[in-house]
Amino acid sequence: MSKDKAKIYLLELVIAVLLIICTLSGLIKSKIFVACLTLLLAVGLSFYLKREHILKVNKNNILVTMIIFGVLYLALFYTLGLYTGYYQQYNRFGIKTIIDYIIPVSIIIICTEQIRSKLLLDESLKSKILVVIICGILDSSIYLNVYGFKNLDSFLGLIGFAGICSIVNSILYTYMSPKYGKKPIIVYKLITTLYLYIIPITPNVYMYFRVFVRMLYPLLIYSYLERYMNMDKDTISRKARRTEAINYGVGITIILLFIALISCKFTYGVLVIGSKSMTGSIDKGDVIFYSGKEKTLQKGDVIVFQKDDLRIVHRIIDIKNINGEFRYYTKGDANVNPDELFVKDNMVIGKVLFRIRYLGKPTLWLRSFFDKEG
Repeated sequence: MSKDKAKIYLLELVIAVLLIICTLSGLIKSKIFVACLTLLLAVGLSFYLKREHILKVNKNNILVTMIIFGVLYLALFYTLGLYTGYYQQYNRFGIKTIIDYIIPVSIIIICTEQIRSKLLLDESLKSKILVVIICGILDSSIYLNVYGFKNLDSFLGLIGFAGICSIVNSILYTYMSPKYGKKPIIVYKLITTLYLYIIPITPNVYMYFRVFVRMLYPLLIYSYLERYMNMDKDTISRKARRTEAINYGVGITIILLFIALISCKFTYGVLVIGSKSMTGSIDKGDVIFYSGKEKTLQKGDVIVFQKDDLRIVHRIIDIKNINGEFRYYTKGDANVNPDELFVKDNMVIGKVLFRIRYLGKPTLWLRSFFDKEG
């Protein structure tokens, strides 16, 4: 190992250990602290490592491409919001938001890419792995004050969206930086991050879908850059490109259908059974699949209905039509008494189609763990 490579590798180890300590101590949750830290690291590395990458690409083409990818990313979520709805942003755009969020986040993004660019002067595998970890931690710091350990959903957001997705995106940026420079990455990250503090509403999109898109998107960007920015598309047959597009399409469709089922916001959905009221027919920990298409319900059907903030799965034991209004009287198979209140049409979410036994046990275990913690 040369002296320069050894010097960079040592720097990477020191920075990685520093960031891990900051993460464990909770300091990395403060955007202002992380902004100051990344600024110091970026300035220090710029003076200490003066060599730059020599890029042999058309910078404007790459920049335009990443802007388009960034806009499409936002368009995907806001279009889906037409179906799932929107909610008001907690942080309204203004002077306080600019000072507390927009400026620190912008500094973190810009300085993170300067750090990545400097540390990647040594392009060995060990160096790249450390850079992915370092910059992944810095990227995740942007979201750490949103997610945490307060409940299961927040924990999944912390692990999935802030943690795993930041590492996956860091792998893409580590691939891009030596080839295309830091500017296209910075612009893309600013577009896909700062909208949270600028646009007053945000789509109420299910977390699993957000995690899926944020993990898939780097793969799409990588595939596009490899094929079209490296000018090798003429060497690929039309048939091969068509086959690849079909494979991508089928894979994405299957995963999207799975996400749609889990989200329970579409015609079909799945639910994990969390009570013993239907034991014998449907046990606690089973996963049920339901259809919201069923217009005609009959006595004996097992339905999913909304009561306050709960989704309940019980069987219809009687149906009455009173002045044109259908009233469904329900009961859990394992319960002694029927439910106190009847269910109206507008409360019915769907009819249970089938169940898969025990599939929801891990989810219940995790949720019970967080309930105990709370």
